[in-house]
Amino acid sequence: MNFIKFIFDVDAWSEVYAAIRKNKLRTILTMIGVAWGMFLFVLLLGVTKGLQNGFDRNLANSATNSLFVWGGKTSIPYQGFQKGRTIELKMSDVKKIQAQFPQISLLAPRNSKSSTIIAYGSKYNFYTVNGDYPDQNRMFGKDIIQGRFINEDDIKTESKVCVLGIEVAEDFFGDDPKPLGKQIRISDSYYTIVGIYDSPSSPVEGKNEVFIPFTTFQKVYNQGETINYLSLSLPNSYDIKGFEKQLKSYLKEIKNISPDDDQAIGGFNLGEMLGKVLKFVKGMQFLAVVVGAMTLFSGVIAIASILLITVSERTKEFGIRRALGAIPSQIRGQILLESVILTLIAGFIGIISAALILMFLNEILIPGNKNIPLYNASIDLPTLFSALAIMVIMATLAGLIPAQRAIQIKPIDALRDE
Repeated sequence: MNFIKFIFDVDAWSEVYAAIRKNKLRTILTMIGVAWGMFLFVLLLGVTKGLQNGFDRNLANSATNSLFVWGGKTSIPYQGFQKGRTIELKMSDVKKIQAQFPQISLLAPRNSKSSTIIAYGSKYNFYTVNGDYPDQNRMFGKDIIQGRFINEDDIKTESKVCVLGIEVAEDFFGDDPKPLGKQIRISDSYYTIVGIYDSPSSPVEGKNEVFIPFTTFQKVYNQGETINYLSLSLPNSYDIKGFEKQLKSYLKEIKNISPDDDQAIGGFNLGEMLGKVLKFVKGMQFLAVVVGAMTLFSGVIAIASILLITVSERTKEFGIRRALGAIPSQIRGQILLESVILTLIAGFIGIISAALILMFLNEILIPGNKNIPLYNASIDLPTLFSALAIMVIMATLAGLIPAQRAIQIKPIDALRDE
């Protein structure tokens, strides 16, 4: 209670101000450590939070617990087959996989043809054309800004319709805001545009691709039952890494591939990769806390050291005050108040500096550069207030050492000090 009363004592604040003002350069240099620690803490946490927000935004419409599998070439002879045999996935394999693994929530084959000539009028260019089922878009949703995506009727009727990425649409229809219903030529066939998409960075496709119904692709390019690769996703509660091993083992069994052949069935485990990325982000956040806290701690220790020097320089002052009737709690309170005030001022300087940089990132740098994987780089208020509270506690504890040193000074010894 005495310390609380001391905080509201005007004379105490005057004495604190006089003590700080007396050694301006030393005080400023001491506060830099605390300010730098809080600056690093807020900035690093804000940037790592922005990195996490960026991944969350880009993958908001994606089934993150997913993987892709495709056929490769055998590297081990098996059951009379020589090595080097090309493995192709078929539509019949899709049905077998669905029956064998009922836990699969979405499963879609895809065929792709890169560097395909696409033309509209006198304009032409080369793009990747994908033959898709609607489930492909359910797994990795694109932001359809006009029209629609491929639907089940398109699959059944083998319709010659297409969905264009925004960059493809801008190449051909830059001055036309409504290209829906127009026809473009893909290879030797004409397709009606039924949709335009614009989506954030995707782990599967970009904004410069074209999509047509899977059945239409199979017919036009004479693919028969062959598929390039399978995309599938599981509920988040399933171990996608363990499932990948089970699926590959099953495909090796039905394709007469040696169980030890690691090249015959290729795959990319998106769920595992994203799990590593998220662990990396969490590690960065932890590192930001550790680095900021250690820098902040060193700054607070510097304040304690400077207060110890100040106590030594003010020995006579404290002795006179004790001789005039000042009680130990008043001397202790003044030292602690100086410690807390210096720490708070330095901490707020660090917070404001970091906030200005984060504001610059969010308002200027990130919107103008789509290659920066950050979004809403910020730090939440509970974390910030917790850091301030810890900082004040550290400052109080650090001030106890010089405060105790001050109250141990005997008036008679202090008056003799030169």
